[in-house]
Amino acid sequence: MISAAEKFVEDQRTLHPLNPIWDNQFMTLLEQGRIQELDAVSNEELSAIAGKSTHEIKTWVAAFAAISAFGNWRSEGRYYRPIPEWIAGFGSLSARTEN
Repeated sequence: MISAAEKFVEDQRTLHPLNPIWDNQFMTLLEQGRIQELDAVSNEELSAIAGKSTHEIKTWVAAFAAISAFGNWRSEGRYYRPIPEWIAGFGSLSARTEN
């Protein structure tokens, strides 16, 4: 893992590249409650976009679908940073139900 991360920092073409533009667009869709649009993305398309993070993307969608089941909610906080040395983007969204 360490050598893979070092190679990735030097040359991001050695692994699936980070995609901070898509990551931020994804987080915006979640914040806007546009779960159906994300649900329509095929597994193949998602794997091409997110690489090894496909399972994580599905977990985020499931979490926001679950909070939506409780009624209205609002996003309270958002953070994102691409971290090549971790071979990942680091993101956080928080939301609170309004009931």
